[in-house]
Amino acid sequence: MNRIRLILAAVIFLLSFNIHPALSQQPAPTGLALEVTYFKGRPPAYQPVPGPDSKPNGAWFGLFGHIPSWQPPAGFLPVQAVNILSRVEGDAVRISVSVFVGARFHEKELPVANYLIRENENVSTDDLKQFGVEPFEIKVSRVSPISTALPQVVNRTESIAVLNIAANNSTLPSYKLQLRNLSNKSIIALGINVLVNNRLRKSGTPRGQEGLPLIEAGAIYNHTVSGAYNAQSAPGGYMPDAPPNQEIIITTAVFADGSYEGDAQTAAAMIGFRMGEKIQVQKLIPLIQAALNETGTDVSQAIEKFKARVASLSNEADADSVSALQQAFPSLNQKVKADLKEVIEVSLNGVKFDLLKSLQQFEKAEMQSLNAAAFHDWLGQTKERYEQWLARL
Repeated sequence: MNRIRLILAAVIFLLSFNIHPALSQQPAPTGLALEVTYFKGRPPAYQPVPGPDSKPNGAWFGLFGHIPSWQPPAGFLPVQAVNILSRVEGDAVRISVSVFVGARFHEKELPVANYLIRENENVSTDDLKQFGVEPFEIKVSRVSPISTALPQVVNRTESIAVLNIAANNSTLPSYKLQLRNLSNKSIIALGINVLVNNRLRKSGTPRGQEGLPLIEAGAIYNHTVSGAYNAQSAPGGYMPDAPPNQEIIITTAVFADGSYEGDAQTAAAMIGFRMGEKIQVQKLIPLIQAALNETGTDVSQAIEKFKARVASLSNEADADSVSALQQAFPSLNQKVKADLKEVIEVSLNGVKFDLLKSLQQFEKAEMQSLNAAAFHDWLGQTKERYEQWLARL
C-alpha cells in the first residue's frame, strides 16, 4: 500500500466513526479483545473490546475474501469495507457487523448482523455471504498483559515539542504522547507513524474536526498512539504480542495558514482534505436552506427529497482545485500529484457521508415522534453547524 493510500485509510477511518484522537481520559480496559480472522491465510487482527459504559468501538477491514460464484443483484453497490464494532454487554460482548458500500468510496453503511457471545466463544459472520463476502471468524479472547518497552519518539518537525510518552493502561499496547505546539500558529493536522525495525506498521493523521484546530498556538495536546502487534502462534490458535524496537515518528505538522513542516506528501493530503471539506460544505448549506424554505407537511417525503439532493452532489474534484493543490507542492513526483485528486474526492464524499449519517441518527432518535417541526429544527441546527464549519476553513 503506497503512502497516499495509508493516509486515505487513516482519515477515512476518522471520518467514518467521528473519532477524536485527542481524548485524554481513557476508560478502564476490559482485558477482552476480538480476534478477527478476516482473510484466509493471514493471521488474525485484534481489536480491544470497550466496557459497557463506553461507545461501541472497533475497525473496518478493506481486505476480505470474495465468494467467486456470487452474482450481485441489479443496482448492487460494491462492498468497500466490512465494519466490526463491539462493547461489553452484561457478561458477554455485543458485536455489530456492517458493510460500507459504494461505487468508489464509503457511500452507505448497511447493517449485516448483531451477535452476543461470551469469552472464548466464536462466531462466523455467515450473513456477509448475502453481500458476496467470505465470512469472518470472530472470537472473544482474554488478553494477558503485554509488556513492552516504551517506543523511541523521533520528531521531524521544529514547532512541536515532545513533552512525555507513557504507556496507557489498555488491553492492547498503546501510549499517551504529550506534545506542545511551540509556534504562534494553530496546527490543524499531524502525521504520526509507527515503525518496527525501520518498517512502517501504522500511519495516523489526527486532524481537527470540522475546521477546528487540532492544537492551538502554544497549547498542549495528548494523543493516544496504538502500538504495533503481531499475532503469534499459540496452543489452540494465536495470541497478540508486541514486537520490540518500535518507534513513533512525528512526520508532519500542518498549520491553519496552509504552511507545514516535515513530510510534504502527508501535508498535501491533509490540505487536500481541508480543500474538499470547503468545497462540499459550500454546496450543502444552500441545500439545507432550500429544505428549510419548503413548507410541506409530509415529513417523510421531505426527508427523502433532502437525502436525494445530498446524495446527488458530485464526488468529482474539479480540475482547478486539483491543479491548485498540485502546484502548492512542487517537490512531489507526478504519481503522488496525480493521487491528490483522489484525496479531494474522498473528502467530498466524506462530508456527504457525515451529513447523511447524522440524518439517519436523527430519524432513529425521533422514530416514535417524527414530525415536520422536529425536522425543521434539525435542519436549522445543522445549517448553523455547517456555517460555523465553513467559517473556520
